[in-house]
Amino acid sequence: MKILCRLSVFLCGVWFLFKPDITAPSTKNNFNTIKDPCVEAFVKAIKPKKEIKVRLTAYWARGNDTDSWSRKRQSSTGATLKPNKSVAVDPRIIPYFSRLYIPNLGFRVAHDTGTDVIRKKASGGKYPVVDIFFMTEKEAMRFVNNNPKIVKVAIY
Repeated sequence: MKILCRLSVFLCGVWFLFKPDITAPSTKNNFNTIKDPCVEAFVKAIKPKKEIKVRLTAYWARGNDTDSWSRKRQSSTGATLKPNKSVAVDPRIIPYFSRLYIPNLGFRVAHDTGTDVIRKKASGGKYPVVDIFFMTEKEAMRFVNNNPKIVKVAIY
């Protein structure tokens, strides 16, 4: 009976992790309004590998000041960059393909890196940088302007 209970809790957790509408914010809503109580409860119930404060930044595929790799949606790991799923990290601090829980955004996967991310340029060397991938510059700027710059993320 214990095994059955643990298995059901595990399966519910897996279902919540891979539920597609958790991390897909509506383009009509503000990013701060995306909260699923079930996900919040699940995140509090499981133990992350570590929690760290990071500086959030954004990059995009279409718009000004983007590089050829981002335009092609190609990451440094070879994975295709997905809006609302992919983030760039320093792999020495956050391993590639780790799942990150970012408050008010949900789960993201570490697919990419960059020189400014590794140098911690946006935080002046104080905090690790997590660069969130968006499809357009407009979405990225909306995110940057409506969310805190320094947040505590959980790494799973």
